[in-house]
Amino acid sequence: MCDEENLLRKGGWYFIVEHISVLMNVIMTVLLGFGILLTLLGLPGNSFLLILAILYGWQEGFLHLTYSTLGGLAGAWLIGELLEFFAGVAGAKRENASWRGAFAAFAGMVAGGILGTFVMPVIGTMIGALLAGAAAAYYLEYMKNKDKTQARRVAWGVVKGQMIGMFAKFVIAIGMSVTIIYKLWF
Repeated sequence: MCDEENLLRKGGWYFIVEHISVLMNVIMTVLLGFGILLTLLGLPGNSFLLILAILYGWQEGFLHLTYSTLGGLAGAWLIGELLEFFAGVAGAKRENASWRGAFAAFAGMVAGGILGTFVMPVIGTMIGALLAGAAAAYYLEYMKNKDKTQARRVAWGVVKGQMIGMFAKFVIAIGMSVTIIYKLWF
């Protein structure tokens, strides 16, 4: 009997040590899928993906996930966050919202996202941000102009903009995950 077979019979540690990098890559790939799901649900999935990549790079000495790769992922993360953050405001401004209405949309989205998380974790964040942003923009636009039609258009612009921002962030999450998978497996 060869030494390898003997080691396998002693608990399989040789096999585990020999294939630990493959096991780590499989675990990382599963966690990347979880990060994409978090982003889809309106949670900080892209932040999760970036932190995961940094930790993986650190544990393996930045061999596969190099500093330049991590820098590119950080740039993609920042773009995704900014797109999501300002898309609702841009949607309001596209419908000729006043700056007060646009600011109200922004403040409403932040407050609604926080409150929605406490009311119903996961999905409440997204719903809270959409509803509160639209409601705040509607209220301030109506108070300024006394025009329900304009206020409704601005509120709808907030919702459309926020949905576009969430979609863009989701696409970036997929791009970040594909980049990490490529670097790990190929």
